[in-house]
Amino acid sequence: MLPFNKKPIAYLISAFALSVTPAVFAQDDTEEETENSQQQSRLVENVVVTATRREASVEDIPINISAIGEAELRKRAITDLKSLIEDSVTISAPANSARFADSVTVRGLNVSAVNQNNLEFFVRSTLAYYLDETPLPNIGYRIKDIARVETLLGPQGTLYGSGSLGGTVRYITNQPDFEESTVRLNSGIYQTAGGGMSTDTDVVINQPLGENLAIRASLAYLDEAGFTDRVVSPSFRSENPWTNPDGTGKKRYENDDYQNVTTGKVALAWQFNPDAKLTFTHAQQSQLANGSRGSTLDPTQDGDVLQYGQDVVVGRYREYADRSFKLDSLDLEWDFEHFAMKSSTSHFEDTREGRANYGIGFVYYGDWGWSALTPEETDESPYMVFDNTYSGISHETRFVSMVDGPISWVGGIYYTQQERSLAFQEHFPTLDAVGGLDRDAIGGEQNVGYAEDINTEYKELALFGELTYAVTDRWDVTVGTRVFNYSDEADPRITDYAFGLVDTKGAVENSASGEKFYKLNTSYELTDDVLMYATASQGFRRGGVNGFKGQGDQNVSAAAQNYQPDSVNNFELGLKGSFLDDLLYIETNIYQIAWENTQTYYSQSINGFPLNGTTNGPDAESQGWEFSSRLRVSDNVSLTYSTATTEAKWAETEEVCLYADGSECRTWSEGGLLGGAPEWRHNLVANFYRDLSNGLTLSASVRGSYSSEVQSDRADSPDAEPYRYDSYTLYSANVGLSGDQWSAGLWARNLTNERAEVSYQSENYVGNRLIQTMPRTLGLNVSYDF
Repeated sequence: MLPFNKKPIAYLISAFALSVTPAVFAQDDTEEETENSQQQSRLVENVVVTATRREASVEDIPINISAIGEAELRKRAITDLKSLIEDSVTISAPANSARFADSVTVRGLNVSAVNQNNLEFFVRSTLAYYLDETPLPNIGYRIKDIARVETLLGPQGTLYGSGSLGGTVRYITNQPDFEESTVRLNSGIYQTAGGGMSTDTDVVINQPLGENLAIRASLAYLDEAGFTDRVVSPSFRSENPWTNPDGTGKKRYENDDYQNVTTGKVALAWQFNPDAKLTFTHAQQSQLANGSRGSTLDPTQDGDVLQYGQDVVVGRYREYADRSFKLDSLDLEWDFEHFAMKSSTSHFEDTREGRANYGIGFVYYGDWGWSALTPEETDESPYMVFDNTYSGISHETRFVSMVDGPISWVGGIYYTQQERSLAFQEHFPTLDAVGGLDRDAIGGEQNVGYAEDINTEYKELALFGELTYAVTDRWDVTVGTRVFNYSDEADPRITDYAFGLVDTKGAVENSASGEKFYKLNTSYELTDDVLMYATASQGFRRGGVNGFKGQGDQNVSAAAQNYQPDSVNNFELGLKGSFLDDLLYIETNIYQIAWENTQTYYSQSINGFPLNGTTNGPDAESQGWEFSSRLRVSDNVSLTYSTATTEAKWAETEEVCLYADGSECRTWSEGGLLGGAPEWRHNLVANFYRDLSNGLTLSASVRGSYSSEVQSDRADSPDAEPYRYDSYTLYSANVGLSGDQWSAGLWARNLTNERAEVSYQSENYVGNRLIQTMPRTLGLNVSYDF
């Protein structure tokens, strides 16, 4: 039995069913078959994708792949990665504020804490991200003028390379059209309970500039009002409250978790001969994400007592992230007689600068340093600033066969060079005066106690290919491989201005050549409508370097200073197809994943001060089942249901020692459960489409989503019991009306205003922040094609 709260979802489905009774519509009962067929097609979004590097329907590809088209994305108000993941039963991430990067879990592959963290060093993802042909370390780019979003589950190491341990998400943008001039205006307003009014507007222009030249441009602006207030001083400091550092005397900021995002893209395409096209694309986005969602707990009280109530956080300093993203790409597509070539070269830069409160600084500089900097003795408070930069170039040239016959293939070459700098500084006003620090001697900015810059340069050169042989008309076998060389150079720079304990400098390099990963897939058409497949595939993620420091005659071991790439071996058996004369469509699969050299967080303690890092822990394993279905109840109504279950745990016991002499060791024990993903997730959706007699089309859907408990962190042994977030159910709905040139729709998320805990943020002295699901949000979208 599904663990849905039965009454609310029953009420919603009942109300939906009543609202779509035929008596409501003045339409002839004897509709033509062609009209029925058109309405049925609207109930079924069978998207053509290019995930396997050739065009195919998602229903014909023998892997677990899904796609959401542009119309469906807009209808459901899916505009970024966070809302996309929220809609998935197979991918999980904590529902943190807009200014945070999230650790993403796919098929249970995760060893990071499920929380809200200002330090991106702790953010880990087992999902690879692509914007068209460009791989990105993370993706904050909004889903605007996007033709479709493709999601591939399972490791995709042969075609997609590093990072694709658990799966890959691809944003495929709309391309210039040589045939038609179009202008589309989309505008939306929405409001979250307890917050202000938000607007989301974009315009798309496509203009042929000649028979073989066309340009497409889009511009979007999001003005999102927050719903979380920020109070400057903790409630328990009523006798000696903190003053506002900006000098205004303001004590409370309403709706402080707002964001403003400007997204733009321009693409110029030149069809310089009938078989070849060159496209230049520039995409850019600027985002100011302010504040933080949550409710600050009172550390002086037992239990979860809120200081100022729900959706109120305590933070003396304004918190924000100012993010800038730029991408330039040049793509060449050329069809030859027997094969097609696509070559893509791109450069990207993604920066994120900002500030956040830093409650643990009271421990470092007060409790462990100077009593004058404890919260009882000072009226000042610490904060941190960060500056994270990702940049790189990527090139891929691939060839795809275009001949009929039993053999088809894809192959190519790939090169990337990516640089990453994760830098932050800890500030504590009056630190220099209290600690007697001589800046002329030690350097650094005034009142900065600690500075860190973990920077790396990664290069990779790879050859890849897949070959498919049609053994019979129904039986295909595919083999694939990726061979690559890589180097990862790091120059971690850590300066402890306050105590001089953890200073670390010095470049190190980690490299390998001739690394190989493989794929084997076989599929068989049981009938013309049903496909069965089996896959053995591999994926990997790049390694890196830590900034650990030797102590006296104790040298850090090479294994601790350099963490190696981790990899997965995935074994999967699946089935997809249509039944009952296309009334029922089903996709289902089971999988087992062996995760080797698992990268997990690890730290060095120097007189109690932590130096954070990463190490290769024990091997882990994950297994699970995924299922999705679609039932056409009538010509106008369909039901979809999807579910997934997974369990991941350490597969062996392993001890890792920090120093070469075998001291300062940590042990992970076989059977400890990994966190980050619920054991079960369910989605149930009722969809409705109807062509009205006046040429309009009415559509509606109601959705219920269930998530079971989520373990907030890894368990280092079978007996360990990390904190668990409770299970919850969310309901959403949308209704739309469209004509030839326009469409309008209402949408709602979290209809019952369920406020379940999904994450937290540690703020130490000030009080931890409880992060909950977003309150009820109602919106209206309108589109018009000129």
